[in-house]
Amino acid sequence: MTQPDAATNDQASVKLRRLRQSATIGSVVILVGVSLCLVTQPDWLAPVILVPTWCWLIFGVLLACCGLHVNRKQWFVGLLLAWAAFAWLFVEEVHSLVRGERLSSAEWQAARESGRGIRIVSLNCNVGQSRCVEEVAAYDADVVLLQESPGEEQLLRLVELLFGQDGSCLYGGDVSILSRGKLTRRFYDARSHFVYAEVELPTGSVIDVVSTRLSPPIPRFDFWQPDFWSDHRMKRISHREQINRIIEHLQSVPSGSHLIVGGDFNAPPRDDALALLQSRLSDAFLTAGSGWGATGTNEYPLFRVDQVWVSNSLQPVSATAKKTQHSDHRMVVCDLVIAE
Repeated sequence: MTQPDAATNDQASVKLRRLRQSATIGSVVILVGVSLCLVTQPDWLAPVILVPTWCWLIFGVLLACCGLHVNRKQWFVGLLLAWAAFAWLFVEEVHSLVRGERLSSAEWQAARESGRGIRIVSLNCNVGQSRCVEEVAAYDADVVLLQESPGEEQLLRLVELLFGQDGSCLYGGDVSILSRGKLTRRFYDARSHFVYAEVELPTGSVIDVVSTRLSPPIPRFDFWQPDFWSDHRMKRISHREQINRIIEHLQSVPSGSHLIVGGDFNAPPRDDALALLQSRLSDAFLTAGSGWGATGTNEYPLFRVDQVWVSNSLQPVSATAKKTQHSDHRMVVCDLVIAE
């Protein structure tokens, strides 16, 4: 080998080593940075939280693999273990894809027949399409939470389709509640982002129910622009204020009551805008979700924006996202058991 060839090979080797080092450093920076964002939730970094955590996991592991060097395998293994810890702590799909139902369908059905099992369905109706709600009939729900709701006249027909003569509904413009049994209005404003009702099921169980749709997300991806970050920051603040208004209306609900808040939150469940809900409620999917839980969009489910949050007196048995035919969102079907 001539001397120029050897020099060229040395230069290529140095470049390759630097690329591997850069990939490893990049993987570490993403791991630490995203983990800190998920824990501290700074508003100015809100877009980082909007990216599904499994995306960060895949990207970080790929970078780690690109940085693999035969003489530094221990560093590679350590980095992979760190990403495994990240997946366990922050990637909900790691748990939901391997989790089975906490009770068998027969056991849950027995609880329902005894008056303790209830089924909640939440669905965004894609700009008020009543045929979206017709799909709910296959799931024999007790309470249905609608967003981008059909009109009031359409809802009356749909209530009869779903519940026969035993149903009732509360139309709130953009959001609505349909239920089996008696429904009593607690809050309604056609200009608001939520409606609130007390539902008395035929079994005698009384549940406070909220259907909500927070303001839509910002449809922009030009993250290199400073106002991209400020717009997302303001959107989170807006979502937080909307959640706070819901919480204010629920303050009169006694501790220990059965309470459900569900709908299209237009934000992932770990977003700090939803943190106020955690004082009284838990995300049913994080507790008992199975399968791929993302609901937006229906064809390409990347974001779990449709959620059902429940009080401690309601035990989530299962929570799943079902593909729909007519909506641009997947449907959330959540089975609960009333605690004894």
